[in-house]
Amino acid sequence: MKLIPMRFKGVTWRHNPRELTFENEKQINELHAPYAGCTVQDTGRRGMCVKGEGELFGADCLEQFRALLALFREGGSGVLSIENVKPFHAVFESLTLIGKPKPDVLTYRFLFREVMSEADNVPHTYTPGENENLWDVSYRFGIGIEALMALNPQVKRPDILTEGEVVRLC
Repeated sequence: MKLIPMRFKGVTWRHNPRELTFENEKQINELHAPYAGCTVQDTGRRGMCVKGEGELFGADCLEQFRALLALFREGGSGVLSIENVKPFHAVFESLTLIGKPKPDVLTYRFLFREVMSEADNVPHTYTPGENENLWDVSYRFGIGIEALMALNPQVKRPDILTEGEVVRLC
């Protein structure tokens, strides 16, 4: 069975990392009130961290590391593709050369962090409160009024919503 190489922003790893760790966390807030106990609030998931360690092999292993270093220094987000994982947008957060280089082998460690766009946190629908209109919804979720009007043809005027009316956001 042939393994699919790891890729990020068009750069392909010649050898997949020997270790991969996927860390998934949620942002949990614990609110304490005197004489009232505490409340735990789940405010959503954080961007996944993908950590790995591996070796670069061959006479050009230093050039392979330099290519990864250039990619790291370039900055910005891109699509990270790893075998058996749905590709996702990420940033290259760290790259470390480990130990003493050996002839034709470099050991390295890296960290990618998933980019959580605002779209990842937008619910599919929203029920506006009293006196809210489509303009308020547009501002609240960062969605253009034209897009909201297209998604909600039942809304004839963006300044008037019926109380309890469900608005599609995506």
